[in-house]
Amino acid sequence: MIKIENKKMNLLNTLMRIESNEIPVYCTGYPKESFMKLYQNKYNIISENNNMFILKGKDYSLIDKMGFDAISIWDFRRGIGGYRLDFRTEIDGWGRIMTNNWYTWDGVFKDEKIINNWNHLTLPSERDLILLARFLRYNNKMGYVLSLPGLFEKTWQSMGFIFFSKCLKKNIEFIRRIIDFFYDYIIKLIKLLQKYGVNIFLIADDLGYNNRSFIQKNIFFQLFLDKYKNLVNFIHDNKNYVIIHSDGYISNFVDLLIDIGFDGIQSIEPNAGNNIFELFRKFGDKICFIGNLDNGKYLTFGTTLEVRQYAEKLIKKAKKYNSFLIISPTQQINEITRPENIYHMIKITKLQSRN
Repeated sequence: MIKIENKKMNLLNTLMRIESNEIPVYCTGYPKESFMKLYQNKYNIISENNNMFILKGKDYSLIDKMGFDAISIWDFRRGIGGYRLDFRTEIDGWGRIMTNNWYTWDGVFKDEKIINNWNHLTLPSERDLILLARFLRYNNKMGYVLSLPGLFEKTWQSMGFIFFSKCLKKNIEFIRRIIDFFYDYIIKLIKLLQKYGVNIFLIADDLGYNNRSFIQKNIFFQLFLDKYKNLVNFIHDNKNYVIIHSDGYISNFVDLLIDIGFDGIQSIEPNAGNNIFELFRKFGDKICFIGNLDNGKYLTFGTTLEVRQYAEKLIKKAKKYNSFLIISPTQQINEITRPENIYHMIKITKLQSRN
């Protein structure tokens, strides 16, 4: 068995599928402020009051004290960009049309000229990256996972889903042009983040609805597979690690995600129809499974007993099929999540790790 020296190594050993007694606990992004206040008051979690633990106004010493081994950081996917059409509507850096801060399922990437002249998608500023590098150097015992944009999600969002669907039939080469645009940006972003000390990445790309895929598997294979293989190989060539995050039903994509070479797959929402126990049985130790504590069921509406029993079942079944598991919520922890359920999710995972 591997002796775990710190939380980051706990995460890395599991992503590398190295046998260990430890089951890491992963936080899917900094929880909402209202939740954090409730949790701090309930469990007497006190800040270190040290600016070296603070990044983009978020105090990560609290995440450490809660017991998490790792957390996604979502604040460095792009720099400032976009423009406003009127007081209600804006176009963000990805080309999405937003009304009252909500995505409208439409975008402005409708022709080649717009893409060729698009200057609203900018990389994170040097100032922000210097602060990130300092933060990572100081906090090197916990796993910090930097989120990257997803190729599929950003492609269809920049076009709008209706236009994307039409182009699948009438102008697939235009879709490829947009994929290339975002692929080039992601490569530049990875290089920049690696330069400033990042070595664990998460690509956020929602591929599913409830009980069905967002995109047909053969279309994903045709348009996105090779690009994703290139991205993952580029990350691995620098001895870094990469997780894929997807909401919704993705069980039928797991074989492709393994073929691409992802180290882990995160979320695996049971409420969306994913049966992680069947995935354990089918795929064994071929990829690290992350998540499956459903925010919408167990962590918000479940009892602490249900949370404990489900976490125990996850750990037991993972061991049975020699699968590598990291426990985490399926989504970001928000104000309606019950603090006691998060507490018991972490506690039972740590307790089971020692047994």
